[in-house]
Amino acid sequence: MRDEDEVFADIVKQEFDEQWTPPAPATQPPPPLPDFHLNLYDDDESYRQVPAQPKLSVATRWGIALIGLGLLIAISRFTPWSLPVWLGWVAIGCFVAGMSVCLWHVTHRPRTDDDDEGVV
Repeated sequence: MRDEDEVFADIVKQEFDEQWTPPAPATQPPPPLPDFHLNLYDDDESYRQVPAQPKLSVATRWGIALIGLGLLIAISRFTPWSLPVWLGWVAIGCFVAGMSVCLWHVTHRPRTDDDDEGVV
């Protein structure tokens, strides 16, 4: 059985009337491939610094405190203590005022990320 180089040399001789000799085998090993180290868990965040989350404003803190006070008073109405009726209205008022303050703050907060285009 003939090897591939002999078959190819015969085809070249028949088609082009030329002599073809196979190349000499390489005496040096091929150069090593570059060693790429891909670290998927690299903590390098230099590509984009995420701004720190803004702290809650004083108005938002008051709103959360009013919601908590309203809920605390409403829950205390289920205890066996006899509480005045007006305290229930205070609980409702605190809850409504706190929710209003928090909702106003959510809808009127400043943008913190200028390059956010809303595209996922």
